[in-house]
Amino acid sequence: MKILHVNTNDTGGAAIAAKRLHLLLLKHGIESRMLFLKRSGKVKIPEVYYMEDLYGKIPFKLFDKLNTLYNRRFSFTKASVYFNGPDSLFDISKHPAFAWADVVHLHWVVKLLDWQSVFKHKDKKFVWTLHDMNPFTGGEHYKTGYKGEFGYASKRNIAVKKAAIQQDQIQVICPSEWLSDIARQSEVFSNQEVRTLRNPIDNSVFKVMDKVAMKTKHGLDPDKKNILFVAENPHDERKGFGLLMEALSHLNMSDFEVSVIGKETYVQNAIIDAHFFGTVNDEQKMAELYNAADVFVIPSLEDNLPNTVSEALLCGTAVSGMRIGGIKEMVTDGVNGYLSASPEGLGDAIFKTLSLNLSASDIRQIALKELEEKQLIGRFEKLYSSFT
Repeated sequence: MKILHVNTNDTGGAAIAAKRLHLLLLKHGIESRMLFLKRSGKVKIPEVYYMEDLYGKIPFKLFDKLNTLYNRRFSFTKASVYFNGPDSLFDISKHPAFAWADVVHLHWVVKLLDWQSVFKHKDKKFVWTLHDMNPFTGGEHYKTGYKGEFGYASKRNIAVKKAAIQQDQIQVICPSEWLSDIARQSEVFSNQEVRTLRNPIDNSVFKVMDKVAMKTKHGLDPDKKNILFVAENPHDERKGFGLLMEALSHLNMSDFEVSVIGKETYVQNAIIDAHFFGTVNDEQKMAELYNAADVFVIPSLEDNLPNTVSEALLCGTAVSGMRIGGIKEMVTDGVNGYLSASPEGLGDAIFKTLSLNLSASDIRQIALKELEEKQLIGRFEKLYSSFT
């Protein structure tokens, strides 16, 4: 059984989830490879391949730019709207790793997957982990911020997707029941099997550590409550960064500290006296910073099940945020955090979470019911084996 994982970028949340699954499959003796579009220079793991290696350096750059225009040729009039179609000038079937594979496991494949060409390969079995809504929409990735700007393009894209897979059996995976329910009701995947499987996370890395020791190690005050926020892209309205700023403005910040992980230029003027850790790519350091936090806040207005929620809970750190998407499937009020049903209640949810006297070990054990590594890998292996 040979599994090829395909993802457009080799960085970002979807890439992290795909790489973790790939590494855990290798760890458990299952043949696995990864295929990305282009390299960032940050990936140092085995069995990784790139489409860009099929081209010369300059030809690839030109082709990559042309491909972006081709993908959005029906919706290029508003470049600011995040909207991508099912078309690509790249053909992953041309890469040797595709021929090698028994199962092609797609992840976030915008601008890399050409639906009309790839699904013609009937000798391959396809699994698809959805990291957002784009695979079954006309082009938008989430509903937040999208106002139906591209009606014609949307109808055309959905028609292309339906036609491309109408004779295929694709195993569709969603990390949250929330996204699974929406996918099952979509035009594109209504005839496909959709199941919920959490993204695997290395339980040996994201674990409970001594909170005081971690605060001291990373320059935080052990006597203050530490509020952690991960800011990959606060400019995205869906991520709710403005809600967090509003919520913090109502807390007595002399009793708290704020830690921010992410691109500092996005947030350095938004919070006074915050501890900025920049972009953290090292998982061990990330686990330490979760352990140094008394609450991890995720103020997203709409989301699937971010890796950060699962990581924090495995580290025994309570979570606070909005009662949306897959987040509400992992967080129970008073047990491992508090969630708010409205933006106005976010500050209260954070304060109530900080007031809880929770056992880090108990929070982790609850998370392991959903995220225990061997059980998850067993479920993926059973899925792959079911049609090979």
